[in-house]
Amino acid sequence: MAICTWCDQEMTTGASCSVTEFHRDGVPFALPPYRRGRYDGPRCGDCGVTTGGSHHPGCDMARCPACFGQLFGCGCRFDEDGPDDDEVDEW
Repeated sequence: MAICTWCDQEMTTGASCSVTEFHRDGVPFALPPYRRGRYDGPRCGDCGVTTGGSHHPGCDMARCPACFGQLFGCGCRFDEDGPDDDEVDEW
């Protein structure tokens, strides 16, 4: 059992996450949906959403809505990420 902390749904049986966009300075960026590729099954191999559904945040297969790289490691920052460690004031 894997529950998404964002939408509170079971990831392996849900059709889609309810999170459909991230924001940068309040501007929404629509998250690209899961698109079944030539060798993919009807569900995302990582987070379990069905074709056309929104990946659960943290999914290895999710694409960044800003640069279209792999969201998990592209380096783009969104409001939902919270402050960067480098931005936190140290006393």
